[in-house]
Amino acid sequence: MKKIESRRDKNDDSINNNDSPLLLTHYSSEAARLIKSFTNNIVFVIIILFVIATMTIFDLSMDLGFINILSDETIDAIIIGTSLFLIAFTILILRPVFRSQKILEKWSNLFDKNAIRTGIILSINNKSKEEVLIALSETIEQIAIPLQDYLSKSDHREFYDVNIEGATFDIIIDKSTIKPLDANSLITTIQDYGSILIKITEGVIDKDVTRSFMDSLQKYRKQQGNKVGLALIIGESIAQESYDLINKTKDKIINENLILIEKPTTDPDLMNLNNVLT
Repeated sequence: MKKIESRRDKNDDSINNNDSPLLLTHYSSEAARLIKSFTNNIVFVIIILFVIATMTIFDLSMDLGFINILSDETIDAIIIGTSLFLIAFTILILRPVFRSQKILEKWSNLFDKNAIRTGIILSINNKSKEEVLIALSETIEQIAIPLQDYLSKSDHREFYDVNIEGATFDIIIDKSTIKPLDANSLITTIQDYGSILIKITEGVIDKDVTRSFMDSLQKYRKQQGNKVGLALIIGESIAQESYDLINKTKDKIINENLILIEKPTTDPDLMNLNNVLT
């Protein structure tokens, strides 16, 4: 039995440490299980409430002189005892509900991250800064219209290669980089959504690249005091250790808002097709 439980724990850890669509199924099934356990216990709550109501009616009948079997003190003690049991039982069955809420929040966050990842992958070809910036305006609904309007009036260079106290980002969209081009709408939107910080690498997104970017994010937040709404690292491929590093960090902002995007310069499927044709 211990071996089975140990394997199950390892499997859960491997799922939680893998930033993949499989987590959607994992979180949803776990939440469904917890909610089901709560709904199953509703029957017991209804039974207890029925008992309390019955005892109350019984007590009222005795006060009116219709029934005289038990003393008032005995009936009151039964009602109080049953009520205390109901309170304790309700607390116990509510715990899975709070747990399922956290799981659903993780599920929602993962769904949003996958939607952003997929949208950007489909919108860019060669990982250029211009492409990535336009992809953001087409993918992130919360900032789409203000950003598209701003980009139509700007050459976009203010967002590129921004150095913040020794930390350089390929793209930064925040209140300090937005020019006064009737951009009040974008500034307000970005302050509400949070700053967007992006690193683009032509190589593998490995542990060193990820850790360096995470350190830069923390330095940015500390020095600028801005809320971070989205952080991206875009590269040729992603090492599993990078996912592990993000999932294990205690920094909730990084854990929830940092997305790794794999975009090879050459599509493997296209390469295979070309090989077949030649």
